[in-house]
Amino acid sequence: MTLRGLRRACALCAGGLIVLCSHLALADGPGYQETQSGQDQSVVFKDDPLAAGGFGPRDVLLRVPPSPKRVMLLRPRTQFIPELLKTVESL
Repeated sequence: MTLRGLRRACALCAGGLIVLCSHLALADGPGYQETQSGQDQSVVFKDDPLAAGGFGPRDVLLRVPPSPKRVMLLRPRTQFIPELLKTVESL
């Protein structure tokens, strides 16, 4: 078997494998119920996590702690100007 025949056989095997395994990629059925009345449309999702509650006006409020004070990574050199003046004076 030549190299060309081997490549063709490998390509056919890979193509057959893709065709045979493509049924595994099918999506699930619709997870929602859609109703229409006139111009109005209502969609109800079966697995809606927000329908679990905990988001009403009388529920506990989640508070996020304040962000930490930001610190500069590079501190400015406060002695730079006097050092620069000394260097210039010594010239």
